[in-house]
Amino acid sequence: MDDPSKTIHGERSPRAPRELDVFAFLIGKWDGTGRTRLPDGTVAEYPVSWVGRYILDGTAIADEVHAPYPDGTPSLGITFRQYDQIRKTWVVEFLNVSGSFLRRQVHDGTGSVAVSGRTVTITSESPGMIVREHYVVPDADNWVYRLDYSNDGGLSWNEGAIEFTFRRSK
Repeated sequence: MDDPSKTIHGERSPRAPRELDVFAFLIGKWDGTGRTRLPDGTVAEYPVSWVGRYILDGTAIADEVHAPYPDGTPSLGITFRQYDQIRKTWVVEFLNVSGSFLRRQVHDGTGSVAVSGRTVTITSESPGMIVREHYVVPDADNWVYRLDYSNDGGLSWNEGAIEFTFRRSK
């Protein structure tokens, strides 16, 4: 690469808050398999890729997921993750490029990021739905993303509605 202004995965700033390390496992390129449980109970399987980068002068992470929708059309989503040191809170937003919308997942007292061992869980709410995203990281070269959702205020959960299993690309 001859252009020094372009980087593959960015660089973490020494000024970045230590909390950003929670999502540092996302940095790099990942290939995997996705599984989505469809409304009729069948499961669709498809290839998925994920790319994580440091952005905003190395103080935030942007990670993008590329996968087809169950009907085969391509989809792209980008999540922006930053820890606000002044307010002592995460700011996590998901840009659904294919669907042309931005969803605030964690901000201003709404939603949360929790760490338990090697699992990071983001909980967010939208009108009529609560979503839990689990990132399970067994080692430096593998991780699993699992999405659960509830349409009844958390009384019951559709666990593992979406699951991606990733391996670091070489």
